[in-house]
Amino acid sequence: MKKGIYGIGGIIILLLAAFIFVLVPALAGQADANTLPEYGSYNGVPIKFEEGTEFYQLANQAVQRMQQQGYDFNENTSSFYYSIAFTQAFNQVAGQMALRGMTANSGYIVGENLLDRALIERYYNEAGNYSQAIYNATPENTKRENQRRTENDLEAMCSYEDLFGTFATLGQTKLYGLKTSSTEIEFLRELGASLHGFDYVTFDMRTYPDEKTREYAYANKEKFEKLDLTVITLDDEAKAKDVLKRLSNSEITFDDAVTSYSTKILGNDETGKITQNRRHQVVEQFVDEAALEKVLSNSVGNPSEPVELNNGWAIFRRDGEADPCDTEDEEELNAVSRYIFSHEKGLVEEYYTAIANDFIAASATSDFDAACQRFEKTKGSLAPFALNYNNATIVGRAAFEGIAEFNGAATNENFLKSAFALKQGELSKPLVLSSSDNIIVLRCSTIEQGGTAEEDAPRLIGEEIVNADATVVNSVILVDPKIKSNQGAFMAAFLGRN
Repeated sequence: MKKGIYGIGGIIILLLAAFIFVLVPALAGQADANTLPEYGSYNGVPIKFEEGTEFYQLANQAVQRMQQQGYDFNENTSSFYYSIAFTQAFNQVAGQMALRGMTANSGYIVGENLLDRALIERYYNEAGNYSQAIYNATPENTKRENQRRTENDLEAMCSYEDLFGTFATLGQTKLYGLKTSSTEIEFLRELGASLHGFDYVTFDMRTYPDEKTREYAYANKEKFEKLDLTVITLDDEAKAKDVLKRLSNSEITFDDAVTSYSTKILGNDETGKITQNRRHQVVEQFVDEAALEKVLSNSVGNPSEPVELNNGWAIFRRDGEADPCDTEDEEELNAVSRYIFSHEKGLVEEYYTAIANDFIAASATSDFDAACQRFEKTKGSLAPFALNYNNATIVGRAAFEGIAEFNGAATNENFLKSAFALKQGELSKPLVLSSSDNIIVLRCSTIEQGGTAEEDAPRLIGEEIVNADATVVNSVILVDPKIKSNQGAFMAAFLGRN
């Protein structure tokens, strides 16, 4: 059947639905729509979840689609899925209202002839032709609603076409909105024309040897010793001095002071015991390391002088001697490893960079495959692809997309520049991809010409540019300050959490 381009909410559904789901019966049993707050508004006009409204209809449709696609609205997931459905419906309604607002400000009025041509499409039969019988069988209130919604759609379409262009063309040229220059098309065609293929090996930094971790722990053993401390945290120095005075006069015990005076921003809420107690964890709470050393110089059982923390003041009590790190214990060793990766990752990168450089040297004296055998590495290969920052579809997806070891490569300028600067047969230096915890060595296996033929570029690349232009609709329309969302209060009421 022929599809009309001015269907209910068609513009916004086409442009704004990054996720297109739908559902209906799942809304049954939730809060009474009449008791719910408005979901949001546009320019002060409320958007409410009330029967008969477009928001109500679109939200139900969104839930229905999701159910049909297998989304289970159970106790654990319903809150998340309902939020998706309501967000989609709200974006469609508010987005169209924003477009209509733009049109109203321009002074444009939908002409009768244009409205009639669009309305006819609501009464097409299965063959895609206007049916007088369908029109005659349609109730008058439905006809009026069809006219209202069609007029709204046309008003929204007017501003959308002015901004972005869409269906109306003269030949292959859009009549409205953003235009695509021949220079832009040729630039993108050339960008996608040079294709580079690569062989590669990866060095997984997450396999950093235990013996290297132990070496670091032994060289920095104080960092990982466990301190036996209890703390009273206070808002300011004056309060801390007052509590210390009461402790010194035996007016209150340390443990009672934890209960009565501590703000409990550090340590166990009930006992004040420091649980994240490795020295490197504790020292991060202090303004300077000297303050911690002052605390540790106290004898066991005695309260410290007030010391300043990053967030307030504290009085500490040493409850025992520090417990050294046992690197033969797996949990202890894992704690050291986590510290290295969060604070000293450069050491890991240096270790694997050195190995990668040895691999490169071995490849230079023999060949890439022989070096793979010697270093027990599995060679990977990437089919030829074009230089493409952030994998823009308009240029073509990179061959490493979806390969875990290359996570983050699409937006890593150093990686891309290094890769595409290689001549055929040339090896890269070790390339660090911190986002995937890998170091990669590439060998450019081939450089070839490809991409879109010059004669096809205006049609094929032009269409891609139009699609890319459409992706900015959300940022242009849905950030309208006149659009207000009350999602949090609405969802709490809808889910019965008020």
